[in-house]
Amino acid sequence: MMKNIGVLHPGEMGVAVARTLLNGGHQIWWASEARSPETRHRAASAALCDAVSIRGVCEQCEAIVSVCPPEFAEAIAQEVVSHGFRGLYIDANAISPLRARRICAILEAAGARFVDSSIIGLPPRNRHQTWIYLSGPHAAQAIPLFSGGPLEAEVLDGEIGKASALKMVFAAHTKGLAALRAAVLATAQEMGVLSDLERQWSRSGPPFAQAVESLQHVVPKSWRFVAEMNEIAATFEAAGMPAGFHNAAADVFARLAPLKGAADIELKTALRLLTRKL
Repeated sequence: MMKNIGVLHPGEMGVAVARTLLNGGHQIWWASEARSPETRHRAASAALCDAVSIRGVCEQCEAIVSVCPPEFAEAIAQEVVSHGFRGLYIDANAISPLRARRICAILEAAGARFVDSSIIGLPPRNRHQTWIYLSGPHAAQAIPLFSGGPLEAEVLDGEIGKASALKMVFAAHTKGLAALRAAVLATAQEMGVLSDLERQWSRSGPPFAQAVESLQHVVPKSWRFVAEMNEIAATFEAAGMPAGFHNAAADVFARLAPLKGAADIELKTALRLLTRKL
């Protein structure tokens, strides 16, 4: 049966979520109010219906998927509650299990049903590239919505927080490693041994080009990773692990944030920004 589903908000990954829901035969709504021209263009290209405001989405839809930067996840949930939404709320943001449980409490206290969710992978073009994980008592109600692909949907056994925890530990490695490599390259440059490091890595380490490519890949998106690293740090702390590494990774990404959306950035420019020499 076709459902009206809201997607807040259709960035690159949000559009991938919306297309998966559309492929399942559902009608997808979004809120154009205060959104950028780029977001409006993405939504129009994906043939999403415009409810104008979040209030409009809440009034129109039986289910809502939240796909936003993690620092806004809780505020969006609170706004949805303020508009009287009582349907199925799927939080697919990169947040800690603790925050997921806090958002769950907000939604459930208002009479909505909450699904903890996370997305691992890049915005997909084909199936078997990117997964959306769902957990909690209402996850089984949500999974049929994502049957159309290209996102692959999977339910994780267990309570609210399992899907978020999987995202946190996965990103702790992939993005944490990218931050570490960025810091290593910047320190080597500052200490005057960057070419020596390149030579030594050719003998007994990762390919130098791989480390540089890793840095260049994260530079345009580093602004998005700052809050995510803080969420990972909170997750590690809750598990009894040191939070300092990912707090430092947040600092690394924050230093690169001025290069948001940049393309073809020279290595020396990124390294000087990391050591605050610009």
